[in-house]
Amino acid sequence: MEVILTEDQNSELKTQENRALEVKQPVLEPGEALNLVFGEYAANTQRAYARAFRDLQQWANIRELQELENFDPLRMLEYKNQLKASGKKPSTINQTMSALRKVCKVLTEFGYLKENPFKASVIRAEKVDSAASKGALQVSQLNAMIEANEVIHYDGRIAPLLRFRNGLVLKFLYLTAARRGEAADLLWEDIVQDGSFHVAVLRHTKSGKEQRIKLRNELYAEFEEWHKMLQANKIAAPNVFPSLGFRTLGHKMSGKGINDIVARLGKAIGLNISAHYLRHTAITLALELGEPLQKVQSYARHASANTTIRYFHDRQLLEKNPTDSLPMI
Repeated sequence: MEVILTEDQNSELKTQENRALEVKQPVLEPGEALNLVFGEYAANTQRAYARAFRDLQQWANIRELQELENFDPLRMLEYKNQLKASGKKPSTINQTMSALRKVCKVLTEFGYLKENPFKASVIRAEKVDSAASKGALQVSQLNAMIEANEVIHYDGRIAPLLRFRNGLVLKFLYLTAARRGEAADLLWEDIVQDGSFHVAVLRHTKSGKEQRIKLRNELYAEFEEWHKMLQANKIAAPNVFPSLGFRTLGHKMSGKGINDIVARLGKAIGLNISAHYLRHTAITLALELGEPLQKVQSYARHASANTTIRYFHDRQLLEKNPTDSLPMI
């Protein structure tokens, strides 16, 4: 049966609907909203965001989300200055504030905060000293690490496997600019043919989006040889770089495990380095060799070219300054 409302009744109904919309709360709980937005990000990134927000809550004694309404950009700036006073590194402060900026943006867009307490125009990024950041290695140092891998004393029972895997980890990180977690997560089924090229499909990336990286023919050939070695030793591992410990043989390695391999090879030639140095080296050398910035940005899988250019340090700009080629007057 059709119900026809009078003009007054219709007007009153619209008023009630408008009031209902004004007091309507977001459908999702704050945690659900954040999980929905950041759920596709890599697990390490999710934990970093959660930790950044939790630390802010503890500092400001925030028990309910609504208390963030009392925050303003100056209060957030106060927190940033507190991080500086506590001795946090500039890069750590920038990472923390970047995470808070994204979290606050999501909470504001979902209606949990009326105003975003984070304004980038007020809360500037800390300047990171290039000399203190993780720099690029020399090709000679990479070769020295490969040579050291051949003479390092490994457990004799699995020395050939350890030697081959560790050398391949080094080459993969360098030739693809992959992150340590991406290397740890790489499966054999993720190495596929794409026309005339071989590519590695990275399913668990920092951005949470699946990405594909090209494998050079020389690197792919070593992958094939490595796969045959695992099969000959009856190690049916789904991961390309499995653990070779006797208790964890064939199991997935962690990102820390990948990092430990690089740290050990670096220590063998007197370097205190992490896996990120290889990614840094790949990006820096690509820029030094004259590859276009946008191309290197895509290769490095950076969301912004500003991130890519930071790998090109002041020292290298001095060595290959654009003004060097200008005509003398």
